[in-house]
Amino acid sequence: MSPRTDVAAEGNFLVPNGTFFAELIIFLIVLGVIWFFVVPPIRKVLADREERVAATTANNKEAKDVFAEADERYQTALTKARAEAADIRNQARAEGRAILEEMRNEAQQQADEIVAESEAQLRAQADQVSAELREAVEPLAQTLADRVVGGDDRHAGTSAGHQTGRATS
Repeated sequence: MSPRTDVAAEGNFLVPNGTFFAELIIFLIVLGVIWFFVVPPIRKVLADREERVAATTANNKEAKDVFAEADERYQTALTKARAEAADIRNQARAEGRAILEEMRNEAQQQADEIVAESEAQLRAQADQVSAELREAVEPLAQTLADRVVGGDDRHAGTSAGHQTGRATS
C-alpha cells in the first residue's frame, strides 16, 4: 500500500511535502530580511516625515498666531492713526478758523482805518472848500450888502427927494 499512499499523497494537495517546507523557510528568511533591513529605514523615513508634518503644523499654528497678533496691532495702530488724523484735521480746522477770523479782524481794522482817513480827508476838504467859499462869498456878500444898503440909501434919498419935490411943488 505504500505505493498507493505515495500516489495518493502526491495527488492530495492537503498533505504537505518537502518542497512546501523549503519554500516556507525561504519565505520566512526573506520576510526576516525585509523586516530587519527594509522596514526600519522605511519606518525612520515615515517618522521623520511625521515629525516634519508636526513641525510644519506647529509652525503654521505659530505663524497664524503671530499673524493674528500682528493684524490686531495693525488694526489698533490704524485706529489710533485715524483718531490722530481726525484730531489733526480738527486742530487744523480750528487754526484755519482762527487765522480766518484774525484776517477778517485785520481787514476790518484796515477798512476802518481807510474809512477814518477818508472821513478825515473829506472833512479837511470840506473845511477847505468852506473856507474858500467864505473867502469868495464874503466879498460878494459884502458888495451885495453894500449895494442893497447903499441902494436903499439912494432909494431912500430919491424917495425923500421925490417927496420933498412934491411938497415944494
